[in-house]
Amino acid sequence: MLEELYISLTAKTVPGAREVGLVRELAGIAGRHRRQKRAWAAHLQHTKEFITAHLHEAEAAEPVLVLGAGLCLDLPLDALDAHLAGALLVDAVLPRRTAALLKRYENIDFELADATGFIAEFTAADDPYGLTPPQVAPVPLAGYGLAVSANILSQLALPFASSPPLNDAENELTIRLQKAHIRALMAMGCPALLITDYERVEQHGDNNHVIKSVDTSLLPGEPLEKWQWHIAPEGEVERGRAVTLNVGAWLVGK
Repeated sequence: MLEELYISLTAKTVPGAREVGLVRELAGIAGRHRRQKRAWAAHLQHTKEFITAHLHEAEAAEPVLVLGAGLCLDLPLDALDAHLAGALLVDAVLPRRTAALLKRYENIDFELADATGFIAEFTAADDPYGLTPPQVAPVPLAGYGLAVSANILSQLALPFASSPPLNDAENELTIRLQKAHIRALMAMGCPALLITDYERVEQHGDNNHVIKSVDTSLLPGEPLEKWQWHIAPEGEVERGRAVTLNVGAWLVGK
């Protein structure tokens, strides 16, 4: 609890991120990781290995762009730092522990930015569900050797909608944000890695309930790799219930 409170009190954010719950969400991730470090280890390692294995796709003279840095739990920081042109990590929230960690890496920079381009507008609107998010997410589209979307596609709508969406308006907004993110990756002018969960499997005894976290019709074909993330083993959410995410990794773009 102290770690979550520290993150909540000290994190830097883009305008509106605290109001829509992103700091609270990140603090919750830190707490769950602390409790479920062993259960999460395979997923975090798979993510790091997939990114590392594809760093050769990046032009040596251009930095790697990583969207969804968060707590950097799933990022191969040593490999990113070793890339000749370094890396730029982007997120809407910068926890102090992440800032301290990145001081060890001379070749890695961090930038606060809203990958949806929608938080400030949404929080300021009288009727936010009457708004339309950008058709292409406002991420940098040029000047990078490789783009990485690291476990954030299914999370993009969390500031604006429930997961799963509660109604048609939330569902449409979720799909628009995910589509805009994928369009941005495809328009980068460089190779892009997309790593995301696409299904949430809730297990109650012998019963499995599968919920889509990403509309699979939006995804660019079959993933190069698939694995499972045991995000909430039995007892983490409630007694007798466990939650597992099905994760895929794609190479998209140029």
